[in-house]
Amino acid sequence: MFVCYTKNMKILSPAGNLESLKLAVYNGANEVYLGINQFNARNNIDGFNINTLSEAVNFAHVFGVKVHLAINILFSNTELQTALNTIVDAYNLGVDAFIIQDIGLIKLVHEFYPEIEIHASTQMGIHNLEGVKALEQYNIKRVVLSRETPLNEIKRIKQNSSVEIEYFAQGALCVAFSGNCYLSSYLHNASGNRGRCKQLCRLPYSLLKNGKILKHGYLLSAKDFNTINMLDKLKEAGVDAIKIEGRARRPFYVATATREYYNALHKNKVNLTNLKLGFNREYTQGYFDGNGNIISNYNNHIGINVGKVLKVNNGKKFNEVFISSNQPLTPKSTFKFFDGTHETNTLTAFDLQQVNSNNYKLTTTQKVAVGNLVNLIIDYGLENEVLNYTKKRDVNIKVYAECGKQIEAEFEINKTKFKVFGDVLQPAQKQPLALTEIKQNFSKSELFNAQVEILKLDGVFIPKQKLNEFRRQVFEKVFEVLTALNKPKLKTVNININYNPISFNNFEFVENLNQKFTKQNVVLDPNEYNLKEVENFVAKCSQQNKTPYLNTPNFALEPDIKLLNQIIEKTKIGIVANNYYALTFNTNIVIGGGLNVYNSVAASIYNAPIICAEGNIGTKQNFAYMTLRHCPLKNHLGATCQSCPYQTGYTLKMETGKEFKLKRKKLSTCTFYLTD
Repeated sequence: MFVCYTKNMKILSPAGNLESLKLAVYNGANEVYLGINQFNARNNIDGFNINTLSEAVNFAHVFGVKVHLAINILFSNTELQTALNTIVDAYNLGVDAFIIQDIGLIKLVHEFYPEIEIHASTQMGIHNLEGVKALEQYNIKRVVLSRETPLNEIKRIKQNSSVEIEYFAQGALCVAFSGNCYLSSYLHNASGNRGRCKQLCRLPYSLLKNGKILKHGYLLSAKDFNTINMLDKLKEAGVDAIKIEGRARRPFYVATATREYYNALHKNKVNLTNLKLGFNREYTQGYFDGNGNIISNYNNHIGINVGKVLKVNNGKKFNEVFISSNQPLTPKSTFKFFDGTHETNTLTAFDLQQVNSNNYKLTTTQKVAVGNLVNLIIDYGLENEVLNYTKKRDVNIKVYAECGKQIEAEFEINKTKFKVFGDVLQPAQKQPLALTEIKQNFSKSELFNAQVEILKLDGVFIPKQKLNEFRRQVFEKVFEVLTALNKPKLKTVNININYNPISFNNFEFVENLNQKFTKQNVVLDPNEYNLKEVENFVAKCSQQNKTPYLNTPNFALEPDIKLLNQIIEKTKIGIVANNYYALTFNTNIVIGGGLNVYNSVAASIYNAPIICAEGNIGTKQNFAYMTLRHCPLKNHLGATCQSCPYQTGYTLKMETGKEFKLKRKKLSTCTFYLTD
């Protein structure tokens, strides 16, 4: 049994650009993660490229902060070589770890570059111990668990594996199970697994029952994840690093979220108001309370409520708006106005004036109604304060200034001492070098806060130009030591892809035994997993000379895995595996769409027939558009498990007219799917 809990959880912060990276470092991040070029799941942001990556890595390393590079998309055969070369180039620049989704790329990195640290991306959908075990052969250092992973499963992984656990603590919560959302891919050929998600979940939908509208709104728009009050529980469960989502968000959000989680971990006072101002669509603790209450009334940042509209004086061109506020407001701040939960206006109040202690006036060309709720979404004063905050790396320097000898500086990093020598010092003819002069000179650095100790100073003189040159040499050496790569440079290798994937052919999915079997390979995809039903299914296939398979769910908790294993052992049925946990079953396995095999290297790992949800590496079979771990009936209809109203006939409809069936699969808990 492996039980090795970290003393202090690390904070892993997002860095969509260099400004965000610096603010994450200044505000307490232990690690940052970023993406480059087209090879990451946030292709909609201007991030880093291989040329600007070096500056980011060096800056982080000066402060002892590690850099993780997200290469977390699926790759085609023609892209694998470039992806592998990119990893080598980034490693040689100092990147500490790589967050990877594609199992084919993981295999290549492990095979050719075992010294490179691999982190399994949350896009791999790892959420149980068996999934972790399936990846052990690749020596993966850390697993970024799916947000849907419950605490007891985190504990089970930690107690039975040596892998580090990273868990999302703050930020956007994907409504669909990580890696298995195909809505954007199937409707717009813009795959989330390729970094091109169009976030169709943030659009309005209608919930219908047999064609009758029951509810309309942002029915798939998830609240933001916030676990700041659960950090002790996450630590106790064995989480090594908490991850703040948000590479596409503003630097203010990165700074504030990092700072408040740093405060929480160090038992300092947390400012939840500032955290909400960073970004929120309302908050949720996700799935820790069962099938979570995660759906928001909103699809975008709502900030914090500060008051309401008291009076409006409508003019010919400009309207005067008087608002109440429960806190001081700053001109140039931005506000949203709401009629209930309906957003009516967004405006920046450049001419905001305080009327009295609780009331303010602004002018606008927009129409605002008396009684509208007023939310502050950008506090201009606070933004300036946060964005202008900087910090320097402390370094202790001992200086020896002895006549007839070279001026000398000594510093220690990681228990190793380093020395830098300057010019030979001459006796002072007039004004000798003063202690304050040395200390003031060494205060001139954008990166370092030098604590200078003068050990010898005996009436010497050095020209100011030479002292400046010596200071620069010292700081250059400190920088070199902090950013040095104490490892050999790796060389790129040419890969040879010569495996021909095996397609799974002549198959069909059936949901129950009443359906007619028309293909040679019949895959049972039941709404409830039951040993007796599977036994009857196997018998019917035998009678008709068909080959039976069981479609395994892409989400399964410990009791579900035990049930599935029991069914498989007793019936000897083959399976279609849709998640890594299913690869640990001892039976004939077909690789299902949920495993996202996208290239021949990935296919070669399994050497088994393949069904693809995306791409053309095997037989294409549309997976569910979305896998939902929350209960839509609880969230939208106030249903309970004790009085569950689920039956066929529920659908979700887009405003375009596209309609999806809402299907439920039941194991120890329920999982819902959007299908045709």
